[in-house]
Amino acid sequence: MSTNNFFKSNLMGLHNFVQASMLVFPKEIIISTLRDFFSKDDYYHFSKDQWGFANTTDHTDLPPGADIPTQHNANGANQEGLSTRIYIGENYRKDGIFYPAVLVKSGGSKSVPISINREQESIQYEDIIYEDGYGNETIVHRPHSFITAGVWEGTIIIDVMSRSLRARDDIAEAIAMCFTEVTFETIEDIGIIIKPISIGAASEGDDRNDKLFRQTLTLDIRTEWRREIPVGNVIDAIFFTVTFEELSSPGTPVPANLTANTDVSLSDMLLNM
Repeated sequence: MSTNNFFKSNLMGLHNFVQASMLVFPKEIIISTLRDFFSKDDYYHFSKDQWGFANTTDHTDLPPGADIPTQHNANGANQEGLSTRIYIGENYRKDGIFYPAVLVKSGGSKSVPISINREQESIQYEDIIYEDGYGNETIVHRPHSFITAGVWEGTIIIDVMSRSLRARDDIAEAIAMCFTEVTFETIEDIGIIIKPISIGAASEGDDRNDKLFRQTLTLDIRTEWRREIPVGNVIDAIFFTVTFEELSSPGTPVPANLTANTDVSLSDMLLNM
């Protein structure tokens, strides 16, 4: 699975966001999943070039079956068709109309806290192995970062458009089963939970001298955002204060030139923990 776009701004990295999946990530994953799903179809076949763009050809004055469809060779493997027979993306190509089409867009989202304090008391630890000159080893658990996290809940809207009534129904049903069962666990593993899918009422309208049939599917999704602030960015230094006092006579003045010198290595401290 691959996507065409990535988050180009460096603001997320500057503010230590390791996961921020609200708009760009879910939409691109849904588009990529649909393209991979229909690339295995013989009839509503999606074919892409080496850069991920659809292999479209000029269909002017040609019947719908003029291209070479996906074939099965002697070994049973699929031979890629030469052109795409379905458009899957966000916008139409500017040079013509391409139907049937599957258009994906965001339907909005809202922030839902995981807890009242947004997990601000959580600390992520890391294990560090230290070894001294004699070969003694110890594993030290030290705080690595402070964590804040939350949840995004929203919708992804998928519009199916076709000049064929049967094509609209076939594609809408295939998309529903794709996200309900076929790819549900795969999408869950990458951080997107698809809750029940809603399929709206079918509609039709006039498009030039032909009819255009539509069907809308709504995916209720749930994703998370996570911020990991390195401890080193928050704690600059740790200061130790030593107070000298004569225990037998509390309050006795301490000589002004009294000093304490010690030389303790980091490895010695960690081995004694």
